[in-house]
Amino acid sequence: AAVPTMSSSTSSDSSLPQAIIQTPIANIHHFLSIKLNASNYLIWRSQFLALLRGYDLLSYVDGTTQPPPMQLDDGSPNPPYILWHKQDQLLLSWLLSSLTESVHAQVVCWPWIFLSTSWILWLAFSHCHCH
Repeated sequence: AAVPTMSSSTSSDSSLPQAIIQTPIANIHHFLSIKLNASNYLIWRSQFLALLRGYDLLSYVDGTTQPPPMQLDDGSPNPPYILWHKQDQLLLSWLLSSLTESVHAQVVCWPWIFLSTSWILWLAFSHCHCH
């Protein structure tokens, strides 16, 4: 079944980039059957990478999609940033929901990380499991 998408641009302002936000999958665990635990990082990563590639979201966790400025020059909210932030938070939610309870408990207690973006969490996983 196709994933529903939501177009954020309006016909009254053609200067806004047309962005598509991937809405949450009803049950992400159909695609991510293996939750991250202390010993299965590479297996977990391989299944998550396939999902990210399939939904064209890999650039959020590999750092190639950087957030646009939060505000426009006049101080008003920047619509592309709002879209980027919404998509990133959905992806962060996917990542967090793919952890075992014990790993999730460890992640939220890491003193050196602020779980603000999917990219930061992905980097933290890579660092912890590769060193």
